[in-house]
Amino acid sequence: MAQVCVVPVPDEIKYQLPVAFVVAKPGRKPSEETLRRYALDNGPAYAHPRAVWFVDELPLAGTNKIDRKTLTDRALKQFQRDGRRV
Repeated sequence: MAQVCVVPVPDEIKYQLPVAFVVAKPGRKPSEETLRRYALDNGPAYAHPRAVWFVDELPLAGTNKIDRKTLTDRALKQFQRDGRRV
C-alpha cells in the first residue's frame, strides 16, 4: 500500500500551498505529473499539491504518527535549494 502525506508550506500570495510526500508501492512509481493530475481531476483546484516528492519512508514523531513538521521543514529546504517558489 502506498503512503502519502500532504503538508502546507507558507506562500506569500495564497498563505499556504500543499506539497505531497509519497512512499510508492514496491515496484511502482507513478510520475509527479500523474499524481498532480489525479488530484486536480478528483478534488478542488486549491488542494492539488504544487510539488510531489518521492521518499523511502515518512518520518515518525515520538507518538508514532507522521511528523508533519519535519516534512514541512524538508519541503521549505527543498524549495530554497531549487530556488523556486511554491
